[in-house]
Amino acid sequence: MIKKIPYSIYIWIIVLLTVLFLTPIFLFIWGFTFWFDKRLYVLNSYSIFWGSLYTRLIPWWKVRVEGKEKIKKDKTYIIIANHQSIEDVIVMYRLGIPFRWVSKAEVFRIPVYGWLMRLKGDIRLLRTSKTSIKKMIVDGEKVLRLGCNMVIFPEGTRSKNGRLGNFKEGAFRLAYTTKRTILPVIISGTVPNILNRHGLFYGKHTVTLKILDDIPYDNFCNLDVKEFTRQTREIIENERSKIE
Repeated sequence: MIKKIPYSIYIWIIVLLTVLFLTPIFLFIWGFTFWFDKRLYVLNSYSIFWGSLYTRLIPWWKVRVEGKEKIKKDKTYIIIANHQSIEDVIVMYRLGIPFRWVSKAEVFRIPVYGWLMRLKGDIRLLRTSKTSIKKMIVDGEKVLRLGCNMVIFPEGTRSKNGRLGNFKEGAFRLAYTTKRTILPVIISGTVPNILNRHGLFYGKHTVTLKILDDIPYDNFCNLDVKEFTRQTREIIENERSKIE
């Protein structure tokens, strides 16, 4: 635990400084652009810059991105990834493309961070509410039709044992209704309990972010949604086993 203290002090300083100095810029961009930038493209591009800073400024958190050339700037993606740590959220910003989150309702109650998520158009989901799930689908359709990328963790929550959980069908139903491409991403090496109950962060480690081949609508339009969900989970499971 003693070894973690210097690491944690540095990280907390970085967190506090970024919140202090970057939040006013975020609010300025929102106030200046929201009335003409319906996609919130500028704001979400700034969020990519902000989110990427953490893994770039913390030298002992190494992130290796594989397959970035597979992302086409002229496409709109539903990006799905496995989920075992809160650190996954930070790492996903290294994709380098603007996107909006589909996130559980509890996250939107986090001071500052949750408030900014609302401003940048992230979609709130109450997993136990069928009404909220239906609204997520409707909101997701609007976002995708605007040409905005979305990121969804199809497991619905973090894995408790490190294994890949069952996939919910929401992301895949969205892909059907909007005819958008699914982009699978594998996250390997994140730490499930990166922040312990004492407020100390885990130390040195390397994370791999592997971007797989995208799955265009034509490849799954004739499949049942359950079968497509199962097949996509199988692809991620197989590829994940090769890098862990």
